[in-house]
Amino acid sequence: MKNKMSYYILLFIAFLLLSACNTPNDDMKNNIGPIMYDFKEPVVFPFDVNDISTEIDIQNPDYLHQFIFHYYNEETTQKIKYIVSKVLDEPKDNEVSKENKTEYKLANGKSAYYEENTTSQSIWWENENGFLARFVYYTNGNTSELGEFKLDVKELVELANQVQ
Repeated sequence: MKNKMSYYILLFIAFLLLSACNTPNDDMKNNIGPIMYDFKEPVVFPFDVNDISTEIDIQNPDYLHQFIFHYYNEETTQKIKYIVSKVLDEPKDNEVSKENKTEYKLANGKSAYYEENTTSQSIWWENENGFLARFVYYTNGNTSELGEFKLDVKELVELANQVQ
């Protein structure tokens, strides 16, 4: 009888331990696992590209998902950044600010918005899955005027068309 009672107590303790191990805690609920995104990259550029790199912003993954593709010419210092970002839980932060930008139509019918200043040019659009996408073009680390290196707006529109 004593062995039988010990057996039931041991079985009960094992049940409690297994139940406790199977109960997810709050930290584990929020850690869903890897998040997969698939982005198209351009293959034709308005200048020769001889250095390509990719950067993933992981400083605050619960708030911002941002991917930056760098296309660079070391000789001319021309650089294009393709930036794709999404602010989580704030859909309005993923919309293009149209202020002081000129609207262009992409091949898929979406609107893209172009802006320029003396040192850079950019084109912005709302991408798939709620992402805000943009190409930013500049030379010499964005510290000098574009001058002869200024791109035609159509070249930036074509870059945007390639990644749709």
